[in-house]
Amino acid sequence: MREVEVIQREEKVTIKGREIAFVARFSRCPTCGEEFEAPGQLDANLDSAREAYASLYESPAPEALVALRSRYGASQKAFGSILGFGELTMNSYEKGAVPDPTNRLLLKLAHDPGIFRAMYELNKGKIGAIQRQRIEASEGFIAALHWSGLEALASLLTGLQKEKIESCAALVACSIPEQVAAYVRAASFQDYSKLMTKATWSTGVSTGIPATSVTTALAFEAAS
Repeated sequence: MREVEVIQREEKVTIKGREIAFVARFSRCPTCGEEFEAPGQLDANLDSAREAYASLYESPAPEALVALRSRYGASQKAFGSILGFGELTMNSYEKGAVPDPTNRLLLKLAHDPGIFRAMYELNKGKIGAIQRQRIEASEGFIAALHWSGLEALASLLTGLQKEKIESCAALVACSIPEQVAAYVRAASFQDYSKLMTKATWSTGVSTGIPATSVTTALAFEAAS
């Protein structure tokens, strides 16, 4: 039995309304010339098409990478060491080279100050003392410290929501955890008030408890 030939050629496909070109692999019967996708080739071709799309439309722009690195006060060498790739690699990305899928994911994750801080803690031994000082004094790193212990919550909030919480915390001179706790207490009080207002007692009559009564009770409980 003769083995099939493996051929490759450029194909085009439309993804999210955009036509992209990618290199696809096929098998061809040497006897009849029929082309077909052997097991595994279909998945590989789909992956190739998705990667071609991501490279064109999902890769970070050079100026965005410079801004990201600057937010953490890091040099190209330090930033590359923290994320796990070298100085020359970061330099090439900032000049327009397209990151591979793994590095593209790392760069995307680095936008989250909490994740960047975790990567920094793992790799800070690879960079010098001056760079560590600059990074730890940077806006991005300080933002990560503000949300320390609340990383799971921070991941569920939008950038605008986090900015609002940070602004409110700064306005009343409290920490982020204290501000979040204040929001939780306020929301819990509102839910409790609604519950009490609509409560039906054994008489079958809906009886409302004045908000002032609930406030007084909570104040007494806090003072106890």
